[in-house]
Amino acid sequence: MKTVVLVTGANSGIGLALCDRLLAEAAEGLLLCLACRNMQRARAARLSLLASHPSAQVDLLQLDTSSISSVISAAQEVKHKYDRLDYLYLNAGIMPNPKFDIKAFFRGLFSSKIIAMFATGEGILTQWDGVTPDGLREVFATNLFGHFLLVRELEPVLCRPGETSQLIWTSSSNAHRSAFSLEDLQHQRGTQPYSSSKYASDLLSLALNTHYNKQMDIDLETAELLYSKLLELESQTRSTVK
Repeated sequence: MKTVVLVTGANSGIGLALCDRLLAEAAEGLLLCLACRNMQRARAARLSLLASHPSAQVDLLQLDTSSISSVISAAQEVKHKYDRLDYLYLNAGIMPNPKFDIKAFFRGLFSSKIIAMFATGEGILTQWDGVTPDGLREVFATNLFGHFLLVRELEPVLCRPGETSQLIWTSSSNAHRSAFSLEDLQHQRGTQPYSSSKYASDLLSLALNTHYNKQMDIDLETAELLYSKLLELESQTRSTVK
């Protein structure tokens, strides 16, 4: 029986490199699904992988994690095609090009955060975030909420009795706690949407582990609150999808 692996954002960058590594280690025993927004690039990525691993089985799935309808449609296709998922790599994401905030820079020179500012750019590099057709902030939807909804939709093939599935998130060294707030879940009032979404992803990974596995005996109050808020948002957004 082959190991079934799905990778989001698999046509370039970390996602493509991950797929190549997975096939290099176990091409014969792997059924790999590339879940991508742009199908032209997905097909190119598939051809590239097959050129290096001719015997590999590589499927394609159209998935745009910024779109609720796309996530639901993709999940339905996965459940129709596979009876289980052994590994789900939640990698798809976007990071808006940062812009230098000169005013924040001069404020930072006379603050206690000056070292962090020069080391990481925290507070002086701002990002512009768009809004999706579903009315969600684009970075939040793409990096976090779309993946949360995908996991929820794929529960029948992830949570099978007696079988183990693993969810693996692509995190970032730019995941700063200072950028995230439960009161501004989508980072509508902030200037660091990518950092906020990545810190939220770290929190959500803990909450999902607790929710599905009940294996962690630590205080995850903030992570659980995030999970609850995402459930509320899921309920609200589902009602808008026709």
